[in-house]
Amino acid sequence: MKPFTNIRELDLWLNTNGINTATWGIEGTKTVRNLWGEYVSGEITFQAPPPLRIVEVVQIIIRRGNRVLLEIEQEFGNAQKRSRHQPPSEKMKAGESYILAAIRCLQEELGLARDEIAFVGSGYEKVEMLTESPSYPGLQTKYTFHSIEAVAKGLPEKDFWRENITHLTTDPVKRHLWAWQTRLGTGFGVLQQVAV
Repeated sequence: MKPFTNIRELDLWLNTNGINTATWGIEGTKTVRNLWGEYVSGEITFQAPPPLRIVEVVQIIIRRGNRVLLEIEQEFGNAQKRSRHQPPSEKMKAGESYILAAIRCLQEELGLARDEIAFVGSGYEKVEMLTESPSYPGLQTKYTFHSIEAVAKGLPEKDFWRENITHLTTDPVKRHLWAWQTRLGTGFGVLQQVAV
């Protein structure tokens, strides 16, 4: 399909194909501007017909005893919140390996330095899923999840909020609430439950 040259073209294409973008940007969903940002940054591509958003995501499983680190909630810049219950996750950019995306995720979302992160060699899994996007209602999305395990130093022992350093530049999320839990949540992801 022909590349989009501006946000108006993208919005028109979505609406012409039956996706009502007027409902986006409320109740924890993202806006067409957010989708455009993902597109121009190389985090997503599109296929048609019908409209299909293609996303590759890395998820990082960080264990502490019988618990794993989960993002419980996101707070947007407009004070809206949405529940997550997912491990640290990041959309991969075009040409980016899942390891580099994982490092970027842990640096941006958890403030970890590269020398505070070590990956566990045997903990890799790849899963594909086709579903409607929770961020963009009505837009079907094909997710490819790359799940890896990591050991990270310097993380708090208790629940904690962390400011998102990419807020307003490429991401509407202002901050993240993190917690150590014994199960992965029921959100998107490769592992819906961690065997402990």
